[in-house]
Amino acid sequence: MKISRNELQNYFAVPLPSTGAIADAFTFHCFEIEEVDGDILDVKVLTNRAADCSSEAGIAAELSAILGVPLKNESTDSFSKKTVEVSLARINAILGSNFLEKEVDDVFRRLRFHVEKNGEVFHVAAPLPRTDIEIPEDVAEEVGRILGYDRVLATELPPASQMPDQARYRGIERMKDHLVEQGFVEVSTQSFTKEGDIHLAKSLDKTKPALRVSLEENLQEALTHAKQHEALILPPKQKVKLFEVGSVFPKTGEYLELRMTERVPEWGDAVGTTDNLTVAKLEEYGKEYMPIRYTLGAYKPFSLYPFITRDIAVWVHQGTETGRIEDVI
Repeated sequence: MKISRNELQNYFAVPLPSTGAIADAFTFHCFEIEEVDGDILDVKVLTNRAADCSSEAGIAAELSAILGVPLKNESTDSFSKKTVEVSLARINAILGSNFLEKEVDDVFRRLRFHVEKNGEVFHVAAPLPRTDIEIPEDVAEEVGRILGYDRVLATELPPASQMPDQARYRGIERMKDHLVEQGFVEVSTQSFTKEGDIHLAKSLDKTKPALRVSLEENLQEALTHAKQHEALILPPKQKVKLFEVGSVFPKTGEYLELRMTERVPEWGDAVGTTDNLTVAKLEEYGKEYMPIRYTLGAYKPFSLYPFITRDIAVWVHQGTETGRIEDVI
């Protein structure tokens, strides 16, 4: 959304900082600025904030919370009937911070949250447009981004108590390497699709609002695109073969699926083009296997000219004898 500093200034009684300073304020408090052109800011509003930040007033309210500067005309908000219960200790535990209660209270005030306290627990009700505030982690995220993530102390993760058992992972990698040896190419497609058992509450792509229940549709789409370039890339009489390993999300439960565009004869007649790898016994298969590692060489510039399949050196009239051509050359 594009908005100018002058338009924002109309919502404040005190002078705002420069356009660059406003852009930095948004950036350091988790709002992305696509571009600054003169006094115009192009603010990227993510899907979860579309309800309250898709207007000038919404962007101004967000800037008010970030800068801690009141709006000229504070609106009387209506609040969600649902409250989120969270304590100061829980907020600090989620963030790994040591914020004080008065700092958290100030954040709630700046965000115009309605808060009642019962002992150590805050009962937080967000303004109605803030549909993204539903669980304690949402409240903690707001506290962290307003106070600044630079105040969250860096902490090293504890060392692993033991080496992880990677036999299952190695089994999957062995299977993939074998498919590559059989002439297959691995693809990785997106998890979103037009129809499915599970629909996203806030899909990024309105044309694909569901999670896939199978790899089949995306794999066949990838195969269609690959066939358009098959003759240019593969040797004669060789066709493109694809496979994918990825999570699928049917209503019966998520699992890891293998799907291929054709069977592998070497695996026997009982094996088709798909398998449930979540239940497959891959631990023993990959127990001692070391996945193939490919080493890339130094970069070399590639030709800017299109490749050819038949090199034509000269054109001659029909019937010209080969010896005559050689004499001229």
